[in-house]
Amino acid sequence: MSDISDVFFLDAGIAARLHDACDVLHAELQAMIVKAIELGTIDAFGTLVSGQALQTKFEQKAVGGPDALLDVLKSHVEAVKSMQAQFQACIDHALDQESSNVSTLRSVDQPN
Repeated sequence: MSDISDVFFLDAGIAARLHDACDVLHAELQAMIVKAIELGTIDAFGTLVSGQALQTKFEQKAVGGPDALLDVLKSHVEAVKSMQAQFQACIDHALDQESSNVSTLRSVDQPN
């Protein structure tokens, strides 16, 4: 026997709003990915060895190095896609349940 506090549910309307918010966040992350790729090639540190070393360090922070911004952003995109799929599953479940309820109610004999 489960207590009502043990049950998790997500209202279909809220799930739809969260699903749409994932689209917005996904677009923002994609724009950040484009900027991170641009940061992967910086040409403003001069010709000194120390400037070139600093340039390489900054470029690798953006793309290609350990914990590079590009990799982090891509992992966030995957998390958003996963969340969006879960919200869509909640919406689909709510619609299926509603359809089932309607079918059940239609099959009930109505008094004259």
